[in-house]
Amino acid sequence: MTKKKIGMIPGTGKQSQGIALRLAQAGYKVMIGSRSSEKAKTIVEELNSKLSVSSFYGDENKEVVKQCDILFFVVPPEYICSTLEDLGSDIKTDATIVDVIVPLTFEAGLAYCSEDMCMEQFDYPSVSEYIQATVPEGVTVVGAFKTISAAKLNRLNHPLDVDVFLTSNSQEAKNELKEIIFKIEGLRVLDAGPLAFSRTTEQMTAFVININKLNKLKHASFRVISAASKKQK
Repeated sequence: MTKKKIGMIPGTGKQSQGIALRLAQAGYKVMIGSRSSEKAKTIVEELNSKLSVSSFYGDENKEVVKQCDILFFVVPPEYICSTLEDLGSDIKTDATIVDVIVPLTFEAGLAYCSEDMCMEQFDYPSVSEYIQATVPEGVTVVGAFKTISAAKLNRLNHPLDVDVFLTSNSQEAKNELKEIIFKIEGLRVLDAGPLAFSRTTEQMTAFVININKLNKLKHASFRVISAASKKQK
């Protein structure tokens, strides 16, 4: 069990709460961030009550990035630029950012993830690569949880039974995060290569949303099948 502090930026949305709850079920303590400490503490009470634990604590986003070693970024994509402008200088120089963000747009009821990130502020082919290029030197970015829906994460009484794909230019960071996520029941952790492959995992999110819609499926997700498919450490 890692001794590093884990934080959510922010911890108020469904996706971030789902990840936080799953981490707490695995035995981790999680710091919840918000633009206001009052909102963070309200969410903390709700999450602790939901699991009957005392695994969550919270404060303003700026305090979370100052204190935590592993930061899950679950920011709405249109706010990632301003979030990094506000918080970038406060991030620990040896921190790991876990990027969960997928920039989706919808046309005629179908999901799309464009190569220009659906945003005009920058020209990077994935959110993960943008974050890595923007954060202070020494901070490492790992793309993860991009293909797992908030609804699936929050169905706590249902097994996940899905794969989570890790992308990063740092093998050490991927290995560290793999050990943390492996403890979440029902998740298999797969190394998906360097950070550039976040372009693929972000596109996969739009793909599975459309599969669900067009085929009237619920909670479809990704599981890689092989001749010897076993849960890996």
